[in-house]
Amino acid sequence: MKYGEKYLTKYLGLQRTLKKSFQIMTLIISVSGILGWKYFEDYAWIAFILIMVMQLLLLMENQLIRSDKEIEDISNLRMMYTRYFNKLERLWTDYHYDRIDKSNAIDNYFEFRESDWEKIEEIDCKLNIKKYKRLMDVTEHETNDYINKYHNYE
Repeated sequence: MKYGEKYLTKYLGLQRTLKKSFQIMTLIISVSGILGWKYFEDYAWIAFILIMVMQLLLLMENQLIRSDKEIEDISNLRMMYTRYFNKLERLWTDYHYDRIDKSNAIDNYFEFRESDWEKIEEIDCKLNIKKYKRLMDVTEHETNDYINKYHNYE
C-alpha cells in the first residue's frame, strides 16, 4: 500500500508537470504565431504551420496528458491508498505489540481487504494508470527505506 501511495504521488507530480509544460508550450506557439505575423507575412505558410501544430497539440492533449478530472480521481485514489495503508500499519503495530491476537489480526485484515481494497482496485482499473519504470524504481527504493526505517523490528 505504501508503494501504491508513493507511486501515485510521483505519477501525479509528473502529470501536473506535463500539463503545465504543455500549456506553456501552446502559449508560446500561439504568441509566436501572433507576434511573428508581421515577420512572416511574406512566408504565410510558416504561420499556418504554427497554427496547425498548435491545433494538433490541442486535439492530442487529452490523449497525452490526463484531464483535470482524471488527476482529481487519481488524487482521490492516492488518499484511499494512504487511508488503507494507515489501517494496515495500525493493525500490524497492534499485532506486533500483542494488543490483539493472531485471529483478530487476520479477521481485521480480511475485513479491510473486503471493504477498502476492493474499492481501490475498482477505481485503479478504471483509471488505467501507466507504469513508468523510472518512477517504479524510485518508488520501490523509497518504500523499502520507509519499511526498514519504521518496521524493522529486531
